[in-house]
Amino acid sequence: MTGTLTLKENPDWYAAAQALINSCATLKSIDERVRLMEKVCLDMGENIYPAFLQILCYVEKYGDDSAQSLITDTLVNALTTGRLPSGKLSAWGAATVNSSSAFGQTRSLGPIEYLCAWYSQPSGRHPLPANSFQQVMLSLLTLISSNESAKQLYCEKLIAEVQDPINGTLSSQTKIAMEKLAQEWRSGNTLENIVDAYFNALQGDRLDRLNNIDLLLRR
Repeated sequence: MTGTLTLKENPDWYAAAQALINSCATLKSIDERVRLMEKVCLDMGENIYPAFLQILCYVEKYGDDSAQSLITDTLVNALTTGRLPSGKLSAWGAATVNSSSAFGQTRSLGPIEYLCAWYSQPSGRHPLPANSFQQVMLSLLTLISSNESAKQLYCEKLIAEVQDPINGTLSSQTKIAMEKLAQEWRSGNTLENIVDAYFNALQGDRLDRLNNIDLLLRR
């Protein structure tokens, strides 16, 4: 597919979610379904990757058990093979999502990491409001939690991301909050409490930084 894709003014997310489910259902193997999801994200392009997140939200909201299972089983395979459908955001410290350099200024992130980075640090996109973050995050957590293997694999992935010492994609603040989210999710806390824990970890880290600055100024 060539050219830049753009969204309609009022996209039909229900139809898009139904099309993804129908397309996956016609494929014979999970590997084919993973390749389909990869192609969907690739064709969309990095600028409208959030549309893929919205489609997943509609699968969670309107899909029956078999439809959700079809998608989450595909995500399990994608996680185990390192092919989770991802979108690009500016790496921490980079100016915009379209920046480039010899070292690269953008990084690919899976749905939950993408959402965390978009909300909690400069990303080259318009800031994500807290209520939008909460709504989409709850939907993604609900969908993925419907498959225990997907949940556990994703928790492991998130913790590996934040503990990677050479990963410059995420700010230290985002890492602290994302690790807390993964820990609470893995422990079986309620989804609402998991999102609250993320918000509290972000706020706590900001307060710690302000207190440290205040102590330095008093010296």
